[in-house]
Amino acid sequence: MTGGGPAADGPGVVERLDEFQQRHRITAVLGATVAKYRDDRAGLLANLLAYAAFLSVFPLVLVLLTLTEVVLAGHKAAQKQVIDAALRQFPTVGAELNSRVSGLTGRNVVILVVLVVWLVYGTLRLSRSAQVLMATVWGVPRDQLPRFGRWLPRALGFIVVLGIGFVAGGVLAGIGSFGGFGPASSLLGFLGSLGVNVAMFWAGFALIVSVPGERRTLWLGAVVAGVGWTALQFGGAQLVAHELRHYQTLYGTFATFVVLLWWIGLGTVLTVFAAELDAVAERRLWPRSFRDPAGPPPASVPPEVAQSTATGT
Repeated sequence: MTGGGPAADGPGVVERLDEFQQRHRITAVLGATVAKYRDDRAGLLANLLAYAAFLSVFPLVLVLLTLTEVVLAGHKAAQKQVIDAALRQFPTVGAELNSRVSGLTGRNVVILVVLVVWLVYGTLRLSRSAQVLMATVWGVPRDQLPRFGRWLPRALGFIVVLGIGFVAGGVLAGIGSFGGFGPASSLLGFLGSLGVNVAMFWAGFALIVSVPGERRTLWLGAVVAGVGWTALQFGGAQLVAHELRHYQTLYGTFATFVVLLWWIGLGTVLTVFAAELDAVAERRLWPRSFRDPAGPPPASVPPEVAQSTATGT
């Protein structure tokens, strides 16, 4: 008598699902991206990136408020437009933050110095965290990352790209609320903000780390991240408002900062997934079985990347 049981009757549900996702390009790429995200411990890297971004956002808001008070002194309407454009990237939370924080004009010089030092530290930490993240995604060994002097220009360029992208994206996202173009205002605002966000992610991915001997297109990840972040901008107000109401019962005044960190965390997870998607698509790291999480990297991976993956660097 031959052995019986469900296994003898053919593959089970999990096996059939695994075979299905490997046979179809879209599901195979997404499955391989999720597997690579897990293997790289990218969730931890996303958390570190969110923390560094939070350290940068708060002093950046203070600096922006202070600069608008100085440069646009006596022009309250213009000040409000600039601040609203920058904070529109954080629906609901931005308005709450604006109501609780004011500029530092006329304050003690020591406070301004501390603020500038805090801002420099936060932005440098943000760019360094992003560099470590991209090095992990693309398999660049840590000892091949540039030293401080050679890394600083890339860090500054990365911060400038983020700053310009956030303000420009916020301005264009506000077209819908201004309604200057009639019924098409919302659509124009969405498309304009989408274009800026895609360009911002592409430039950020390209600037933050270079992969020796390799050219990367990066457009797929930039489009995914840009579309996702734009959708969060336009559709996340209700989600943020719900979270804000929940945390206000627990933390009161500090709820704004807790939800801001949570919102930034959503953005960093989206960014990390988009970066992993770029690497999977560019190096054809698919198809991949999700039943073999510890399997060797595909043969299409360059030798140095395969070695770094195997050693966990």
